[in-house]
Amino acid sequence: MTFDPRPAAKLLADAWRTGQLLDVLPDGIRPNDIHEGYDVQDLLMAELGKPVVGWKLGVGSAPQKVQTGVGRAIAGRILGSHLFKHGDTIPVPATGPAIIEFEIGFILGRDIRPDESAFPVMDAVSEVCVTYEIVFSRFKDRLAAGWPSFGADNGAFHALVLGGKVDPARLAFLAQTLTVSANGEEMAGAIIGDLATDPTQSFADLIAVAKARTMLLPKGSIISTGTLSKPFPVTGAETVLRAQFLGQELACTLKAG
Repeated sequence: MTFDPRPAAKLLADAWRTGQLLDVLPDGIRPNDIHEGYDVQDLLMAELGKPVVGWKLGVGSAPQKVQTGVGRAIAGRILGSHLFKHGDTIPVPATGPAIIEFEIGFILGRDIRPDESAFPVMDAVSEVCVTYEIVFSRFKDRLAAGWPSFGADNGAFHALVLGGKVDPARLAFLAQTLTVSANGEEMAGAIIGDLATDPTQSFADLIAVAKARTMLLPKGSIISTGTLSKPFPVTGAETVLRAQFLGQELACTLKAG
């Protein structure tokens, strides 16, 4: 039987609008693999009707790619209405914790067409920057929901905070100096070793997904490449996030409601 992504997309769109969390997608409408998950994600974006300004990647370390069975980082869209900047206050649902990830972002300096030959991926990047991804799933337990459903749910994207430019030659030193705090308490540093995400490889994974799904990646798109810091949850009425690195800072405030 051919998979129909429309019922799952509608259910997830309703969850986006109402804030009601789901246990799992019901049998019969649940995607069976990541390709079906992306089919749902495509229609979810159409249901929400919000402009897309880029892509985010998740579960992109080498061990995670094996664990998920996908073999690549899992991609989702960045919604323009959920894009913020340094110093902004970001509304988050009060129905559960938000997960905080400090990431490296790339700004595309040209279109990447799905039919073009392989190229050094950084040749398409005009700017390297820092970001926070604020993760909030439409599932009570995104891991229990399964990886295809995680992809269907736009990779549990809630918001992206776009920070300042960084020198790509200093990314390794950035990781060595990174600390992320919540309300003045240090919560995380950079992930090191095998569990670390390689931003360039995550970007290459996105290009492979776009090629397989014949999607154009337009010039100016923001690509947030997956967490550089150890993810951590935040709860409470108000949380001030502050990341310090290379003598720079990325800060924002989360406000639950």
